Amino acid sequence: RARRDNPNGHDGMEEYDKTLQFKRTLKRLSQIRGSGTTLVSVYVPGKATALARMTRKIADELGVAGNIKSRETRQRVSDALRSILQKLKSIRVSSIPSNGFALFCGLESGKRNKQALYMLDPPRPIASPIYSCGPEFHLDALMVMVAADPRNSIGFAVIGGEGSLFASMDEGSRPQVLKTTSVRLPKKHAKGGQSAPRFQRQRI
Repeated sequence: RARRDNPNGHDGMEEYDKTLQFKRTLKRLSQIRGSGTTLVSVYVPGKATALARMTRKIADELGVAGNIKSRETRQRVSDALRSILQKLKSIRVSSIPSNGFALFCGLESGKRNKQALYMLDPPRPIASPIYSCGPEFHLDALMVMVAADPRNSIGFAVIGGEGSLFASMDEGSRPQVLKTTSVRLPKKHAKGGQSAPRFQRQRI
């Protein structure tokens, strides 16, 4: 992960871009809806033992999924679990992210043959393993990680001859305009009276 000790340099921009992309992915996942309890979410802490336990857990859940009465739901859940199980088995112990990782898989309602598998590297450590199967992806644990922290917020103002702009920006987000003002300042010179000849000379 990029360091955060130089927010104005290359590392700071890289961290900003990663956080912004992470938020965009969470927003996209939050908009997906499944048919019944067919969307599978898995959280794995950054430990080899956690990976092994979750792999066994998903294998067991795949066997249990065979008992689901609805044929469509059974097929979708089984397909999602197989994809996740395959992904878990492909991850080497040495490549487990230090913060752990989260997997999301399922077929979006109304979109046939478009099952997607997402793997996210969270910005903070995953505290405990999670397995969830529902009509929506379980995103609460990740949402908390990227919630705006007032200590990481900045405010700024842009003041010009015709007005001003006040805005704030949280870590990993774009600036949010809070208020704008406009002013009309009186001109410094008048074209009439005794100053008219001097004004013309200055303009020429």
